[in-house]
Amino acid sequence: MMDLADPQQQQRLIAGAALLLATAAFLRLLLGSRSGGGKRLPPTIPGAPVVGGLVKFMRGPIPMIREQYARLGSVFTVPIITRRITFLVGPEVSAHFFKGNEAEMSQQEVYRFNVPTFGPGVVFDVDYSVRQEQFRFFTEALRANKLRSYVDQMVAEAEYLR
Repeated sequence: MMDLADPQQQQRLIAGAALLLATAAFLRLLLGSRSGGGKRLPPTIPGAPVVGGLVKFMRGPIPMIREQYARLGSVFTVPIITRRITFLVGPEVSAHFFKGNEAEMSQQEVYRFNVPTFGPGVVFDVDYSVRQEQFRFFTEALRANKLRSYVDQMVAEAEYLR
């Protein structure tokens, strides 16, 4: 047991507290510099650690997204177990997802679920540089004036499949 009346014990206690504070400050600086380099991170939905976001998500992802969009705006993060999923809601922010670089926006994880849309080796199943090139083709092909020219083909295809 420590005798706090002893000046030597007091000095040890003060030195230990100072060391603890210095270590905490150092760790905060170290971890703070890793977490975005001064960039402002999106707000995170509040909830119980580890499972808070999961509970809200499991109750219904669409209502959760609508609720958090109303509360936090068009960009917010949902912690789900060991992952942090950031939602970008609306055209004003979704462009960042498609144009952001792979280091900032981990598109591959989301795209993995969409491989069946076009099949293997196309768009969602290729590396970033190939995907960006393919998106440029799609952007041109899916402009409003081009889409109008496809109407007859789409109707014929729908009639054929009926």
